[in-house]
Amino acid sequence: MTSSNDVFGDSWAGRRVAVVGLGRSGLAAAELLCRAGARVCATEARDTPALRQAAGALTALGADTIELGGHTKQLIEAAEVVIVSPGVPEADGPVAWALEQGRPVLSEIELAFRFCRSPIIAVTGTNGKSTAVTSIVELLRAVRREAIACGNLGTPFSSIIEQLTPQTTVVLEVSSFQLLWCDAFRPHLGVLLNIGVNHLDRHRDPDAYLAAKSRLFRRQTPEDWAVLNGADPRIAAVGESLVSRRVWFGDNRSNPPRFHVAAETQRAFSQRDQAILQVGRILGIPDPLSWQVMRQFHGLEHRLEPVAVMRRGIRFINDSKSTTPDSLLFALRQTPGELIVILGGRDKGMDFAPLVQPLHEARIQEIVLIGESRSRLRNLLNGIPNPPVIEEATLEQAVQSAAELARPGTTILFSPACASFDMFKDFEDRGRAFKAIVHRLADRG
Repeated sequence: MTSSNDVFGDSWAGRRVAVVGLGRSGLAAAELLCRAGARVCATEARDTPALRQAAGALTALGADTIELGGHTKQLIEAAEVVIVSPGVPEADGPVAWALEQGRPVLSEIELAFRFCRSPIIAVTGTNGKSTAVTSIVELLRAVRREAIACGNLGTPFSSIIEQLTPQTTVVLEVSSFQLLWCDAFRPHLGVLLNIGVNHLDRHRDPDAYLAAKSRLFRRQTPEDWAVLNGADPRIAAVGESLVSRRVWFGDNRSNPPRFHVAAETQRAFSQRDQAILQVGRILGIPDPLSWQVMRQFHGLEHRLEPVAVMRRGIRFINDSKSTTPDSLLFALRQTPGELIVILGGRDKGMDFAPLVQPLHEARIQEIVLIGESRSRLRNLLNGIPNPPVIEEATLEQAVQSAAELARPGTTILFSPACASFDMFKDFEDRGRAFKAIVHRLADRG
């Protein structure tokens, strides 16, 4: 049973709390608050059978009011605190109403932190967060330490609070949206992997995006650690202002000898793996064991995931987690040989220009476009005659066309570089659809 008092000694019993958004994290936050004795009111813009079922479960837990299919200002005005899900834009009614009324607005990550009595390692960045989080958990388990992965990679932080002991390390993936509404959140060890261009439909500009990511270190003290990408001057500038102990990867900068990354290690390991190595060193894990764990790690679903190899050696790779141009660029660097690339989806207003040159390399046989972003991508990519650029109305048609066009030994890379919400529920739904299509093709031979 969750205590009504958080780690700061504040009681949540009887406090009227509004939860905005009933996706995974919103539901988990509402359940945690109900268990802590709060008077929970929830509001969700959608209304589906699954949400009605979830609303019934929350009511059974003791929630006061649940709105589906829209938000009312009265519910927000009556709350003492507002918990906002990461998918709710800052300009949306409930957040704007809360700020107008001077109500504290907290993310689900911030709420869960206030009930967490375990040490926290938090990882943020544009690319590679989920893999880094999972690898760090594997590192800890390799030396027989309890660890659990949660946060933005799928399992809400709030949902695991009751499983934790002081001996458990929480390894948390944190997004910029979650960090926007963090105040007291303080990881003992924070990692900033990289900064690309993402979510400019929500963040004002790239500087605002970097500022949101930097909030990871806002409450750290000289007793805490910050692991930072020294190869990026923007992140290096952030690091100079921190009070926590800084450890660099990608470039050694001010690393003391125990954290020096040899030149051959920098050449052999990606920057993400160098960050994991530095985390292992902070935790007292010997380098050889860290290297072994990283080599044995087989990756995560929807992240450069091998799906099938068909006749003539045609390979299919599911990289549905790719929701930004930077993610596609990373996938292209990691995938050797001749390629057909399937991309497109919800256009978040990102800059696709960096994709032009890599997608016109000689090894790219064909580009297949899908989704809302097709027209903008087509106009950008059609300026050079090769490779051919074609459009398809559905993912199934795109996969079928790619399979028919592929030469022996080609890899068909599904790395959309866009959000999924124009055609799918989320990137996982999109990735599962891609794999099902590929398996149907394989069954037909």
